[in-house]
Amino acid sequence: MGVEPIQKLDRLDEELHNRLTHYRYNRNLRLDERYRKGRIAALKWLTALCRHYRQKAEGILPAVEQSLDAELAKIRWLDPSPYRQGIEDAVEEFRRLLGED
Repeated sequence: MGVEPIQKLDRLDEELHNRLTHYRYNRNLRLDERYRKGRIAALKWLTALCRHYRQKAEGILPAVEQSLDAELAKIRWLDPSPYRQGIEDAVEEFRRLLGED
């Protein structure tokens, strides 16, 4: 997962916070109080949603690394051979590619 989705979530979160502040503290608007409360509740929920998915996005690469480690642990029982070496080399190459940006 690239940085772009995380940046987009950050921009959305910032905009939601701006709107939340607007509806919380701007009493000059002529709005029904129930409408204001509904907007505030929805904006709070949406900021929590952005935070949740940002944390998930940040956790994807570590999860991939853990999966690679688990799969490599499964082949450790194999005797050293070209087959095993091919698997290990492919996984190491994938890790290098994963680390590039």
